[in-house]
Amino acid sequence: MKQLFKYMSKPRNFFEEGFIRLSQPSALNDPFEAAFCRESLDDLASHFDESTSWDPEYGELTFSQYVDFRMNHIGVISFTENKENLLMWAHYANEHKGVVAGVAHIPAVGSIFENLFRADSFINSAWGEEWSQFDGVPKPVSYRKGLRYRNDKFDYDYSNISAEGADRILYEVFLQKSDEWIYEQEHRVVLRLEQSDRIEIPNLDIISNERIKNIIGASSYSVVNPENNSCCVNLYEISDDAERTAVAMELAKLSQNPQVIYQMKLSSSSINNCLIGLNSEITKADVQGSYALSTGYLDTWKATKNMDYYSIEFEQI
Repeated sequence: MKQLFKYMSKPRNFFEEGFIRLSQPSALNDPFEAAFCRESLDDLASHFDESTSWDPEYGELTFSQYVDFRMNHIGVISFTENKENLLMWAHYANEHKGVVAGVAHIPAVGSIFENLFRADSFINSAWGEEWSQFDGVPKPVSYRKGLRYRNDKFDYDYSNISAEGADRILYEVFLQKSDEWIYEQEHRVVLRLEQSDRIEIPNLDIISNERIKNIIGASSYSVVNPENNSCCVNLYEISDDAERTAVAMELAKLSQNPQVIYQMKLSSSSINNCLIGLNSEITKADVQGSYALSTGYLDTWKATKNMDYYSIEFEQI
């Protein structure tokens, strides 16, 4: 089992319902997110059996073009190995007023999600589910000084790239960051936004496809606020894969608006800890959500100051 942690300013509906944000590039804080060396990637691709890729919307593309066109259809969930980092408590947990959630990944189980939506034949360039990278498994981030492919283009095995498709490249550019971020000890889940379980839309009118907008507005899986026309679309409640895919593909196009919030539903068994910050007014009762407790346990801890060193410790409550 790999124990990971998620820093949060507020628990929101994490413990009560199990939802966690799948952040699109427009909502991430690193301007170098998914940066890569195009010249080196194009050189690498020239050694593949097929040096170009195919996209159903744009047609034949170079691998670098495919990444550019599809980058905004990717979402990231960031975890860390470190629950005691003072900087991350300050930056990501509201100056120690928030919480850190413990999430367990069991390799034998695979995905950390309740019911990961795949539909690979609809939304991925891979030949099938067994070749798709978007499997819901947290992977460690690689920290380098140079952009992806700049100095390491031949360091990885691309013998299956024909089966994996251009999504292999799209996936892996989100798993490398500058070594300035190494203190975060980050692990990431990288998914297509079309795999989202829930999407919150600030206003239905930003959906340009009238047919999809009307379907969402009239559906039982959507909750529309009549006061501001905002909408919560519970994609996980759609039983028909074709309908879910059609709606998800249209909503993924809204990703450059950071106010559109994509979410995934974690497996209840993967939520196993809650650590409450030093300056937090959150209580144990506030995080005893029915979903997180449905597996029978949720350890809760409170941060305390170490009086000899610049560090924090945790007491179980």
